[in-house]
Amino acid sequence: MIFSLFCLIAYVAGSLNFSIIVLKLKTKTDPRTLFSKNAGATNIYRILGEKWAALVLVCDVGKAWIVPAVASLFLPISSLLWIFFFLLLGNRFPCFHGFKGGKGVAHAIGFSLFLTPFYTGISLVGWCAGYLIFRHAFAGSIVLAAVLGLGLIRMPGAGISGRLAVVLCLMFIVLNHRQNFAALEYRKHRTDA
Repeated sequence: MIFSLFCLIAYVAGSLNFSIIVLKLKTKTDPRTLFSKNAGATNIYRILGEKWAALVLVCDVGKAWIVPAVASLFLPISSLLWIFFFLLLGNRFPCFHGFKGGKGVAHAIGFSLFLTPFYTGISLVGWCAGYLIFRHAFAGSIVLAAVLGLGLIRMPGAGISGRLAVVLCLMFIVLNHRQNFAALEYRKHRTDA
């Protein structure tokens, strides 16, 4: 019963998308209609600049940190890692925003920051390296997710169930970036032609 309640709480928390909320309050527009059409901090950076993007990032990371912080008082690590999936699910398919949301990267950072701050720090360096090498924000996000996944899988008490949840979460984040991969492949083919 407690596990189910926290799955619901995580989904609802993930459904509160601060990029959509901030942009609608500030400009009455929706980030899902502009630039990359993504409901995330990177797109807010393109639309409103770094101050607003930082606000969105801090809010999304903060709420994603609070979920495992509270749930850890009641649930073991293996269950917490499944809560992560529901947090990502809410972010991608938010009940408050027409079931069309973000890609889950800020939520992955916040969630992991509570459980494995060391790997979260390394993952942020990985994001920078991925961005500098490939010159695409999504490449940095994939590196970041891989490092976070490694840290979460290594958590004491994760067990097979928790590790399965982490793999599922990583696959979910990668799938959420499939349009980025397709666009990159399209650009590559255009330059090769």
